[in-house]
Parts: sequence; structure tokens; C-alpha cells
Amino acid sequence: MGRLFFLSLLSVISVVSLARPWIGVVCAYLFVILTPQAVWYWNFEDLRPVYWVLIPTLIGFLWRLLSGKYDLSIMKNRRVMFALVLWLAFVLSYFAGPYVDAQGPYRFSDPSVGLETLNKIFVLMLVGCVCVNSERSLKWLVIVMMISAIYLTYWANAQYLTGQIFGRLAGPVDQDGVGIYRDENNFAMLFVVAQPFLWNMGFMFKARWQRWALWLVIPFTWHAIFLTASRGGLVGVAATTLILGLRSKHRMLGLLLLPAFFFVYQWQAGDLMKSRAETISEYRTESSAATRIEAWQAALRMIGDHPVSGVGLASFGPAFPDYSDRHPREAHNTFLQITAESGVVAGAMYVLIFVTSIIALWKNGNVTRARTEADPANRSVQLLYLVNEATLVATCGLVVCSLFLSLQQFEVAYFLQVMVNAVLYLSSRSPAPVGDPNIAPAGGKGERKSRKLLRRA
Repeated sequence: MGRLFFLSLLSVISVVSLARPWIGVVCAYLFVILTPQAVWYWNFEDLRPVYWVLIPTLIGFLWRLLSGKYDLSIMKNRRVMFALVLWLAFVLSYFAGPYVDAQGPYRFSDPSVGLETLNKIFVLMLVGCVCVNSERSLKWLVIVMMISAIYLTYWANAQYLTGQIFGRLAGPVDQDGVGIYRDENNFAMLFVVAQPFLWNMGFMFKARWQRWALWLVIPFTWHAIFLTASRGGLVGVAATTLILGLRSKHRMLGLLLLPAFFFVYQWQAGDLMKSRAETISEYRTESSAATRIEAWQAALRMIGDHPVSGVGLASFGPAFPDYSDRHPREAHNTFLQITAESGVVAGAMYVLIFVTSIIALWKNGNVTRARTEADPANRSVQLLYLVNEATLVATCGLVVCSLFLSLQQFEVAYFLQVMVNAVLYLSSRSPAPVGDPNIAPAGGKGERKSRKLLRRA
């Protein structure tokens, strides 16, 4: 019965996506982030739901694109250009990397599978950047993140309460052990990204009980991170909690998150999380960050020998023994791993994507905040402001975690880029309150100036 339900659902979504590609993008990201194919894997045997949705979405997208129904100015910004160059650098490293065909016990992932995954990631991201061009489609992407965050928070805590967790908790995987959360660090990253959305979207509710009911999920996301025992996740959630408090319009309320986080940590972190956390600042013991330093040194040697193509896509492990006498491992630094595997251009593009995103969101947040103060009854402006702040803090958390984790194929990171593109585009087209000297009004020179500023961002 469950399989029949999901087959019917996928069929309906596929047909709808032909006419409304943005719905296909939203549903594809639901399958990417929530991963129902891993949670209820017995209903998805031999099914690849993302492709069921993505293929008709692409057909509908190309038809509407050729019909001139899309405003392609939404793509005219630096972040999209950086993403395209990054994609090309990944492809180049797959075909030109010297270790792509190397075999051995340290092949952590298959390069061909990695390339297929990256192609899917970038196609979905670029199509999403064009299709998610309205308040309605942006709102549904936020709903996808909220639903995924709430359910997977429940799933993680349910594993703990039912005694089904032994050691570190990874996320749901299918019968073959496949899933984007099969690594504990990736699972922790979901909750790092989710927390800013849960906090900021709470302010969209007028009723206090609804707001506090949503905020009540946040301590359980912290507990889910503790269950993964991810040191990178712990640093990331601490950073996002601090930024949330400092950036919140309700600063006193936001700053209360910090003592609440430390209280929950002391109460519920557990011996495994606390023992791993104690090694974060220790660089001289084998069980600590010393192993990361060794991997970073090996990565730098790889970059020095192969600055253009890198050692090859998903080939850090096979190359490791030639650059270090230590036990091979992942780089545990996304920038260094991308640069070592795919070249200096790829590493630079990855950094530029997220640095320019943070700068643009930071500036746009200040502008949209002024708009909410000038027109507090405008729900559309309030939504743009809150989504901007949630995306900004989530991106900051992702960047902090990427310094200690290998997240080069973490699909949620590229989902955030669709959010970045949409919120900046919609903010540039949103009319300013009358008399606001800091915001150019829509229409005429003001709108053209806003679009120019958006492209420069």
C-alpha cells in the first residue's frame, strides 16, 4: 500500500512539474533533504524519486525557457557564474585527475558516482535559481526545510528514546546503506542549517503558542547534534546560535539562546559528545585534531603538485599515501579537499560562492530590516527579511563547519544557494516604503539600480 501511494504521488508530481517546474524543484528538494526514500526505504525499492521529479521538471523548464517565460536576469550575478565554473572544474578533475582510476583500500567514494551526484546537484540548483522567482515558490522552499527539520529531529530523538542508537548516530539510509546523512557529520550539519529557519520563521506566527511550539523544536535539534557526537556540528551550532542572538531584531530574546544552549549541552550532551568536544583544541594527541592537521598537510602537498586538475574527483584517499606516511583519511576541510581533488580554481570558486553570499545577505538583511520597520504590517517584506536572516545564519554555520568537515557533496549547501538567489532577487524587486532614503523604489531608474546592485552582489 505504501509503495502504491508513493508511486501515485511521484506520478502526479511528475505531471504537475511539466506545467509548473518550480513545483518540481520544491518536490525534488523535499526528496533530497527529507530523504523519505531512506526513511521508508521498503516503499522505494528500485525507485530513484529525485530523477522521477527532476526529468519532467527539466522538460517543463526547457519548454518555458524557449517560450520566453522566464526572466533570466535572475541568473545574472556572480554567485551563479562561480557555481558554473565550479561545476566545470569538478568535471575537469574527473577526466584529468591522475588518481581517478587508482584502486585500493582507501577509495572512500566512487568518482563516477560522485560526478553523477554533482551533476544532479548543479542541474537542480541552476534550474531552481531560475524557477524560484516568486514569493510563493520561496515560501514553499522554506516549508520544505521546516518539514524536513522537524521530522528528522523527531527521527533522531526517536532512535535515542527507543534505544536503537549505539555510538554515534547517523541519519537514515536505504537498504544499501546509501543516503546523504550516512555520515554523522553530514547529519549534524542538517540541524545546524535548520536551527536558523526554525528560529526566524517563528516570528511569522502571530499567535504566541504557535511561535513557542516551533521554537520548542530547537533544543531537540541540539540534542540530535549531540547524538551524532560531531565536533564540527557542535562548533557550527554554537556559531549559528551566537549569530542568531546578535542579528535578531529581538536581541534580548535571541541572546537567551546562548545560555539555553549551554544548559542543554551540560544536561543532555552525554559522555561521548563531551569527551570528543574536549579534544577540539588539543593538537598533540592522536585522538584529537592532530589527525586533521596531518590531512591538511597532505592536501597542501597535493595542491602543490596538481594545482590545475587536482588529484582527481573523489580521489583524496587513493592519493593520500603518496603525500603522507599517516593513515589515509578525508581532509576534514571542504576548501582543502575540493582544492586538492579538483584544483585551485575549484577551491577559489567554492570560497567565492559562500563569501559573496554572506556579504550580499548581510547587506540585504540591513535593508530589509529597515523596510520591516518602515512598514511593519507588510507580511511580504517581513517574510523576505526573515528568510534572508535564516539563510544568512545557516550559510555562516555551513562555512564554519566546512573548516572542519568534508562537505563538498553536501546537497543542502547548494539548496541554500537557491534560497540566496531567490531572496536577493525578490528583495531587489520589492517596492520600498515611501520616504525611505536607503531603498531605491521599484520601477524606472530605481529598479534598474537595484538589479545592478544585485548583479554586483
